[in-house]
Amino acid sequence: GGIAHDFNNLLTGILGNACLSRGELSGDSTIRPYLDRIIASAGRAAELCKQMLDYSGKGRFIVQPINLNSLIHETTPLLELSTSKNVTLTAHLAPQLADVDGDPTQLRQVVMNLIINASEAIGDRNGTITVSTGVRHVDRACLRQCHLCPDLAEGLYVFLEVSDDGCGMNEETLARVFDPFFTTKFTGRGLGLAAVLGIVRGHHGAIKVTSASGRGTTFTLFLPVREKAPALSKPLAKAQPAEPTWRANGTVLLVDDEEAVRSVTARMLKNLGLEVVQATNGQECLEQFRVGPERFTAVLLDLTMPHLNGQSTLREIRRLRPDVRVILMSGFSKENASLQFDQDRPSGFLQKPFKPDDLRESLRAVLGD
Repeated sequence: GGIAHDFNNLLTGILGNACLSRGELSGDSTIRPYLDRIIASAGRAAELCKQMLDYSGKGRFIVQPINLNSLIHETTPLLELSTSKNVTLTAHLAPQLADVDGDPTQLRQVVMNLIINASEAIGDRNGTITVSTGVRHVDRACLRQCHLCPDLAEGLYVFLEVSDDGCGMNEETLARVFDPFFTTKFTGRGLGLAAVLGIVRGHHGAIKVTSASGRGTTFTLFLPVREKAPALSKPLAKAQPAEPTWRANGTVLLVDDEEAVRSVTARMLKNLGLEVVQATNGQECLEQFRVGPERFTAVLLDLTMPHLNGQSTLREIRRLRPDVRVILMSGFSKENASLQFDQDRPSGFLQKPFKPDDLRESLRAVLGD
């Protein structure tokens, strides 16, 4: 959890500066595609940090409708960077693929794990990895060949298949491939696959593996087809994001012990029309705040800081001025951060890493139009 939190701080600087730089470019700038890739990669890294928080119990498992074809397309640039140069990655994706219910970060990690493993199985020679999707009726005979939830039923399943023409596995290795802590001299199979199996089972799915020495390996994931939601008489209203032209005035007290976070956040705030006073920790924040509590429109407060943490700092701020708007920033999830507050709760929460639009929406939510 702590490592993911620290990475989220680093990603705040990377993602924020890339977004700000992109915003200053003309629409036809040749630099824009490179910044887009930095932003996309930082977003993927943030999702991996989220998964680390999930595994440590400091994140949240979010289930939503997912199209595996879209997920694979989004992950392909990162996969191409992660596989050997001598490996050809091909895809056979079924058109109009049905959705599944799942956590996109978890399922993306499964895809990456299997493809990276396949690349390692091919090694230094030329080879091919094929990723396929489709919908298949899975019967009891097929399920008996899978690692699966005990009560999994026959029916329609979306499948994701990753096959390689690498070194393959013998029967002894194949029988233990999902065992925790099992490994061989070949680093491509081992601990990671135990995590894959756990994620698949958590999604009420199954996984089948076939392999033979010298003939490659195929992993096939089966995930239940998502049931369509019942028709609603009226469409659900969507939350309206803050207008890109929304601006504010006044002074924000920005508190964070990471210089990279303060620097990029201060620039975002100034772009919104706000003055910024910076503090590097809770004690310095209170020194600034006591000089004139009424001059601050809002306080942007980090949760984890040396000397005086966000919780203690917020309590003293509210004692000095009960009505001040305080937005809590953290690399931990909102759910985990909120457990540290009882009566003195922040006015809003901003998850690191964040983009300028995320900051704008958080400020508008607590300050109004």
